[in-house]
Amino acid sequence: MSDLPGDPLQSSAPGAAAQDIDEMAESLMTEQVNPVLEPDRFTPLQEADFQPVDPAYLKQLRLTLLPVLLLAAPLGWQLYQLPLTLPWVTGLALLVPGVVIILLALFWAPRRYRLTGYCLRQHDLHLRTGALWRRTTSVTLNRIQHLEVSQGPLERLLGIARLLIYTAGGSGQDLAIPGLAKVRADQLRLYVLQQLGEPDVGEREASEGDA
Repeated sequence: MSDLPGDPLQSSAPGAAAQDIDEMAESLMTEQVNPVLEPDRFTPLQEADFQPVDPAYLKQLRLTLLPVLLLAAPLGWQLYQLPLTLPWVTGLALLVPGVVIILLALFWAPRRYRLTGYCLRQHDLHLRTGALWRRTTSVTLNRIQHLEVSQGPLERLLGIARLLIYTAGGSGQDLAIPGLAKVRADQLRLYVLQQLGEPDVGEREASEGDA
């Protein structure tokens, strides 16, 4: 009796069947290792997830504008001393820097302060900054290699600090959270170190002293 033309077992060669099995196994492996996620399964960051920085950060932003004014004032004075035939040019040279600094202090600094925040979750850390343009920077905790709490002279005067975060493969700091109260910066640093399973410097010194 002749073979039926539509019989797949008779029409498929052994090599083709083996190839089909390999492709099916590879497809199943790919789906397990790198599955496609649907957008509704994502966990987006919400506005309420971000913690605000210390109010002293607003004072820091405004005080950092003073050097710009101090540098612009001598330039305006030099233009004022020039024998120009257009008096409005010298007037603008003296007026514009002061107006720009005032506008930045009144509008840019408060907006920058309000939009600056951080979000620490179990596996990652996020920093949001911006005034006119917003930016969110994220790092996973398992890539963090080093943390520092840094304070400049102005920050020490205001009682705030920056948490500097260095990750694997980075040439410098990958994340810097500004405007943190000194106590909060130390708490965040200690918490991340504990998540990484690394003792704090004080704990290491205490354990070394007991040895």
